[in-house]
Amino acid sequence: MAAIVAAAVREEVDVTRKRRNVPHRSRVLYLGFGLLGLLTLLAIMAPLFGSPYVMHKDGLTDLGAPLGMFSPNHILGTDSLGRDMLARSAAGLRSTLIIAIVANVTSVLLGTVVGLLAGFFGSLVEQALMRIVDVFLSIPVVLSGLALASIVGRGMWGIVVVVTALYWAWTARLVYGEVLRLRGRGFVEAATVHGVRRFTVLRRHVLPHTSTVLINIAALNGAAVVVIGAGLSYLGAGIQPPQPELGNLLQSGSAAIDFAPHLLLVPLALTVATVLSIVLIAEGVNRRNSLSERRSWLSI
Repeated sequence: MAAIVAAAVREEVDVTRKRRNVPHRSRVLYLGFGLLGLLTLLAIMAPLFGSPYVMHKDGLTDLGAPLGMFSPNHILGTDSLGRDMLARSAAGLRSTLIIAIVANVTSVLLGTVVGLLAGFFGSLVEQALMRIVDVFLSIPVVLSGLALASIVGRGMWGIVVVVTALYWAWTARLVYGEVLRLRGRGFVEAATVHGVRRFTVLRRHVLPHTSTVLINIAALNGAAVVVIGAGLSYLGAGIQPPQPELGNLLQSGSAAIDFAPHLLLVPLALTVATVLSIVLIAEGVNRRNSLSERRSWLSI
């Protein structure tokens, strides 16, 4: 008994020491947070740029075409109805970020709970929960997203429900695998031998050791949520015009690419920047984890 406890303590201390001795390789992490911070600031400041629904009298040329970028009073130009593209892009970015944050948090929380319960308790609980996960993982994302959107609605909160339903299973599968790895570790067995309640072992000893995995999941899941949310809006199953969202701005801009390319390029740049910022954050988190064996795809 004493030997098991001593080995468990040494094991947990070694893990903690390795994590504390991680070198400060934070350049990529700071770059990601900086870019995401700028985008968030732009989204927060959206009301300062005016209403995204107002059709300005000076918003079209004499021939009825949209104003280009850097036009007087409209730095990013206007759309085909004379609405300011800066106001619409900032408001669309705000909608996209709200969807991404809320849907990411709910999907990660739901997937974490399912993965923890299935991985730690095993038996019938494991079989029942993981078969449900397998069903959700086997459904094509785009087709199931379109089908769910037609059921729950096409507003902002409908998209949150759809994206959560599409991505919680990925989190559950990854957390489940991590819990299976931790379940046989010495510090978990020692706590169990000492009669600690199973939920207490799960909360105090297993969950903290999944934190690095959860942070990576949340970061990478956030990028996927941005893409699928914008994609559903692009396909007409998300937020509907005239309410702006990066996906429906991309859809309307693609129809005007021949005579007003800025209508596509502006929301496309914001979408790419949002995804890139989240991916950089995930990469930075991975670099700070000394236990990670994944090779970096960046040289900075």
